[in-house]
Order: sequence, then structure tokens, then C-alpha cells
Amino acid sequence: MLDRSTAPPFIKSDNFELPGFKSGDVNGIPLFLIPEVRQDVLKIELMFPAGKWYEPKAGVSHFTSNMLEKGTQRLNSSELAEMFDRFGAHIEISAGYDNTSVSLYALRKNWKEVAEMLAEMIQTPAFDNEELDLMKDIFLQNLKVNREKTSFVVSQVIRKNIYGNHPYGTSLEEKDIMELRPEQLRSFHAASFSPSAIFVTTHPSVTMEEVSKRFGLFVKAAGDKSPSPVMTEGQKNEHVPKEGVQTSLRLGRRTLMRTDAGYPDLLLFNQILGGYFGSRLMKNIREEKGLTYGIYSSINPLVHDSFFVIGADVNKDNRDLALEEIRKEIKRMRTEPVDGEELEIARNHFLGSLQSEVANPFSVTDKIKNIYLHRLPKNYYPNLFSRINSITPQDLLDVGERYVHEDSMFTATVG
Repeated sequence: MLDRSTAPPFIKSDNFELPGFKSGDVNGIPLFLIPEVRQDVLKIELMFPAGKWYEPKAGVSHFTSNMLEKGTQRLNSSELAEMFDRFGAHIEISAGYDNTSVSLYALRKNWKEVAEMLAEMIQTPAFDNEELDLMKDIFLQNLKVNREKTSFVVSQVIRKNIYGNHPYGTSLEEKDIMELRPEQLRSFHAASFSPSAIFVTTHPSVTMEEVSKRFGLFVKAAGDKSPSPVMTEGQKNEHVPKEGVQTSLRLGRRTLMRTDAGYPDLLLFNQILGGYFGSRLMKNIREEKGLTYGIYSSINPLVHDSFFVIGADVNKDNRDLALEEIRKEIKRMRTEPVDGEELEIARNHFLGSLQSEVANPFSVTDKIKNIYLHRLPKNYYPNLFSRINSITPQDLLDVGERYVHEDSMFTATVG
């Protein structure tokens, strides 16, 4: 009989491997087939070089992307939605800083039919003027509501000050939205909506030949038309007064990218500082001082740059104290070696989370997608796992001194 009074022994894994996948192409477009789903469902994700980085005018990327599901030249928005619903399919569209992602979730038995509908939706959108006006009205209403939230405003302010008048730093304004016209969306669609890659997460029975056939009408875009915007900086410290009892604060700066050798060290540094519930910021600012319900730090790796940010919401009266304590924790991380127990707890938490993600086939696909989009080596994740396992307290001091110094931080507070 199993003795449940004694915990099983802890076994630490020393390696990490992504599940296998197949790669090919459709008319020169890279195609990745990840046969990891054992249920009757699949996901098709198409990536387009159509994020904010590429847009000729603010708002064009967001509205072009989200207008795709508002009707085709053959079907209006209601008819298109009904067709997907009939087959139990779901569409997700995300216009990001670098790329636009269009994802289809569907039952495997219906995937061929809905894949053809997906292709029609992407290739022949209607860009109906009434639908665009309705979408603009909804966006403006949401923008008005969001601007009353200190956390929304402070996130815009910190990006603006880190990057200035750059795609990573700008935010949509009412004027930008009101000036958008259907012909601008059509022009951007024609220039940018040829897939740069296709990712299919599915059952092992689905073949590359079947997938290639469904997307055979797509053609690879000619050449790389990526712009090279100039990164500038705004105010080092900015406070935006706002009525209410709450202040949202952010500290941030540009930092290492996934391709940089020191990136794994920065990941573990971030984990200890504010990357999980047992972090130093959480213990100090939340548990000991009681200044906030939650505080975090994170690294946001984009294709062309990366930024580090710390965020929290506090009572107005505690704003200065919270900022002071955050800076103390950053300084302590870069000047005092982390003790062995704290290092191992954070390391094991990070590696355990990484390992648990491969149990989800869609998370596996996200990692394969990262490798492709960020031009990483195929063994990136095994190397990352190995490096995290070998990082020393001195490595953390070095990366903190170089890339997370408290005096190098931009600070933004709203409220």
C-alpha cells in the first residue's frame, strides 16, 4: 500500500528538450507542423510582417488586422462569423509591436473546411466602411474608459519615455483613429498580409502535404521591407497627476535581447527580483511593508529590442516609499550576493515552470515560434536550461550592475 505520509524524493532534471516538429514550406513560406495534440482539436497560426513596426500611419496595423474578421468580398461579418460557428471554430487576431498573428482553433474533423474559410478571410477582406466606423467608435469608447485607469496610462508613459517617438513607444490617439480610411487599410493589407510563417499544432495524423494544399494560394512576400526607426528617449522621471487614492508606478529601461549571451542570467536575476510570488519585491513591498496587493518585474523581449519593467499599484501616500524600497531591492541584488538557498528556490521554480510548459502543445508551438521569429539557434531552449542551471551569485551581480542599475531606470507614476 502506498505510504502517503512520506513525500516522494525530489528528482531534479538536468536537461530540457522540445518535442519534435516537422518543417517545410508553402510557396517559399516557412511551415512548421507540431504533431503534439492528442485530442480532436488543432490550431493554425499565421504570422504576418504587419505589426506596429511596419505601419505607415498610427492605427493602421491594429485596424487592418481586426477588420479581417468583419467580412469578406463574398460574406458579410455576420455570415462569416456564422460559418465559423457552424464548424465549431474560433478566430483570434493579435496585432503586436512586430508581427500580426491570426490564429484558428478548430475541430480536427472540420479543419480543411475552416482552413479554406480562414484563407478567404485573410486574402479577400471587405474593409466595409460601416464596419470600420463601428470598430472606431468602440475603440474610442474603450480608450476613454481605459484612460481613467492609472495602470493603463502609466504603461503608455513608461514606453513613451523609454523609446520616444518610435513604434515601441507610441500609443494611439483619438486623432489617429478618426483619420483612418478604408483605402489606407486596403493598401497596408496588400503590402503586408503575405504570411511570413505558418504554425500548425495538430494530431500526428495530419500531414505536411494536407496542410500545404490548404494554403497553396498564399505567396511569400518579396524581400524585407522592414523600416529602421530611430529610438529616442523622453523624460527620465515623469509624474501624471490624477484624481483618486491610487498611484500606478513603473520603473523600466531597455535591456538585453534573447539573442544576447547574458539574457539567461538576466532572466534568473529578474526571477529573484520580481518574477514570481516568492520574489524579493513581493516579500518586501507586499508582505513586509503592506504597500500593494501585488508587484512584479518582467522582461519584454521584442524582435528589434527588449525592455525591463517593474510595476505596482500603491496608495498615493505610499508612492515615494514604494519607489525607495524598489530601488533598495535593485541595489541589493547588484551589490550583495544571493545566498545559496534563495538562488536554488528561484532557479528550481524557473526551470520547473519551463518544463511544465511542454505539457501544453500550444506552449510548445510558442517556443518554436520564438526560435523562428527571434532567429535563435535550434538548441536555444536546451542551452537556456543548461545556463540557468549553472548561474552563480557572481553572475547575477555582474548582470545586475550592467543592465538593471537603479540609477539607469526610467520612472513613471500616474495618480
